Amino acid sequence: MNLWQGVNEFVAVAESQNFTKAAAGLSISTAQVSRQVRLLEERLGIKLLYRTTRRVHLTEAGQLYYQSCRPLIEALQGAEHAVQQLQSVPQGLIRLTAPVTYG
Repeated sequence: MNLWQGVNEFVAVAESQNFTKAAAGLSISTAQVSRQVRLLEERLGIKLLYRTTRRVHLTEAGQLYYQSCRPLIEALQGAEHAVQQLQSVPQGLIRLTAPVTYG
């Protein structure tokens, strides 16, 4: 079971309060976002979002879940950024020894 399935989509919807905006931010289809959030709700066995034709609101459980998930996603993004920085930016002290004529 993938515990991350639907979490990114749920957090994006919670922050934008809109499935279409969340989908655009994640570069996936609105249907995919909706499907992932629905599967997450089914896996948890509780409604996380109130949906109307005009707005999306967090339920009490959704608010609690969002507050717990947001720091996890930020930590994961931070870890990925740190690892990527190791690849792209040389670090450390470099010492060269060369004859005086090179200098």
